[in-house]
Amino acid sequence: MKHTRGESVFIGANYVMLSLITIIIVIPFWYVLSVSVTPYSVFSEKNGLVLFPSSISFDYYAYLLKKGSLIYNAYGVTLRNAAAGILLSLLLTATAAYALAEKKLPGRRFLVLIFLFTMLFKGGLIPTYITIKNLGLLNTNYVLILVMAYSAFNMIIMKTFFEGIPDSLKESAAIDGASELRTLRSVVLPMSMPVIASIGLMYLVTYWNDFFNALLYVTDWHKAPVQLVLRTIIASSSLPPELLEAAGRTPPPTIGIQMAAIVIVALPMMILYPFVQKYFEQGMLIGSVKG
Repeated sequence: MKHTRGESVFIGANYVMLSLITIIIVIPFWYVLSVSVTPYSVFSEKNGLVLFPSSISFDYYAYLLKKGSLIYNAYGVTLRNAAAGILLSLLLTATAAYALAEKKLPGRRFLVLIFLFTMLFKGGLIPTYITIKNLGLLNTNYVLILVMAYSAFNMIIMKTFFEGIPDSLKESAAIDGASELRTLRSVVLPMSMPVIASIGLMYLVTYWNDFFNALLYVTDWHKAPVQLVLRTIIASSSLPPELLEAAGRTPPPTIGIQMAAIVIVALPMMILYPFVQKYFEQGMLIGSVKG
């Protein structure tokens, strides 16, 4: 298809703009990666201007990922929280969405309004903290899983998707004697993999990136997620005592530790996202067709 002169100029300007944005995004991360594999002596000689390392060393990564170190243990905590949190969150979201997608549910509109109300008004930080404390969840292995286990926004997306599934399929399952849970498990969920994948990805990002809840509700470093450790490393002008004690040897320079910690925490999501992006886009579009 031949473009007019104006359209060609517009397309060219878009390419230039997108290329500049890509460079702006990529260069900082490339710099972080370069510094994390550059020996400190080389880093000092070049006054920190290291875009293409002349020599490579993985001492920073070996220091951080040594078995028994703080960030090594935190990685395990984060993986456990993310895995358990995604399963619990999808279970709660799917069951609530399935119930509210049923048009014959008594009080359906009122229940939907209650869920929407929680999206507009929160209970507040102090009441939430007091509630968690009274439940005995402070500084436990479960608090970081339970505190983020439900999102009304994600439930509305899944509910909208469920409403698009033909009622005839659910009625056929009911005629065959299937219960509501069996219908959800055997009919609805297999047809809803795009939206499940997209919402699961959103929950994964939420659990993986969370440090604020850990900062509030966790004081034991053995129960801290990797993002809290990363924040402590980045925010401190020197390495935190907990990291020094766990490593058990003289630490490398702080700047390299900080850069290596950023790469260690960000890399898994960067590797995973391209494989699930198509499900994310498809699920968000399908789940947002209806109002």
